[in-house]
Amino acid sequence: MKKIIAITLTSAVCGALLFASCRTIKDIPEDLTSTQLIQLGQNAYGSAQYKNAETYYKTVIARYGMDSSVYVEARYELGHLYLKQKKYAAAYASFKEILDMYASTTPGVLPGAYNKLAEIGMKRIPKHKLPETKPSKVQTNTATAGERPEAANEAQDAAQNMQNTDVRESPAAESEAQRAE
Repeated sequence: MKKIIAITLTSAVCGALLFASCRTIKDIPEDLTSTQLIQLGQNAYGSAQYKNAETYYKTVIARYGMDSSVYVEARYELGHLYLKQKKYAAAYASFKEILDMYASTTPGVLPGAYNKLAEIGMKRIPKHKLPETKPSKVQTNTATAGERPEAANEAQDAAQNMQNTDVRESPAAESEAQRAE
């Protein structure tokens, strides 16, 4: 009889702990800071509670996403989480968004570490799992200096002639020319 009570009590405690650890976004207190939410997400990630970690990181974005540095941190954590779960398309999207933000933002505005971490995350995605990208329609001129097309040669010659003309017509050049005579 004592064994049955002990087993029942143990099961009830384990069930309560399991239920308490499966929090939803509705159960997350409103007064938690972004740092606290990130920490809770990292704790959940460390305990292999990936769905909970994702919920915490998405909550950070929903509540504090208007702060770009907080947004980048939460977005990186999501990318890292997706990489761990082998959700490569989602990881790629997170890391790509971060890299695009850094490319279009003045240096020093965003925390520098996440740019490098996103680059590292991108390299960890297997090449055959990367989303297909469409080739660019922009054509680049890959000719060397000796192989330049005739139009490019003419443009460079015209620019050189204009530069020479500007030097000859400047007041300093005129006074030097008069002194030389």
